[in-house]
Amino acid sequence: MAKKEYKNDLEELNALDTDEFIADDIEDDDIYDFSKPESDAGSWTSLVLGIIGSLGWIIPIIGLPITIVGTVFGAINMKSRKSKGVAIAGFVINLVFLVASVAKGILDIIKWMRRAK
Repeated sequence: MAKKEYKNDLEELNALDTDEFIADDIEDDDIYDFSKPESDAGSWTSLVLGIIGSLGWIIPIIGLPITIVGTVFGAINMKSRKSKGVAIAGFVINLVFLVASVAKGILDIIKWMRRAK
């Protein structure tokens, strides 16, 4: 019996005009936003890489790539409304230690060249 009722219901649904299901009383809050949800993972990644880069500047070969990637993540995620402060903090920390890594690298090269003489 249940199978027969299910079949009848299915036939009724197929027979209905789909235009009848368009609801005019849907509010804007009921409509799902399919745009890409904002994630704060990039902002936190920037901050974590900044913290790691604060130790990595001592060895510029390690510090440079870490701080460059962290700076990029911070710059990209500064547009985010959700975690803008974290992204700015990560960006600034990475930028400071990027400069420190470059300066340390230059000083190490100068030091090595003076020893080679």
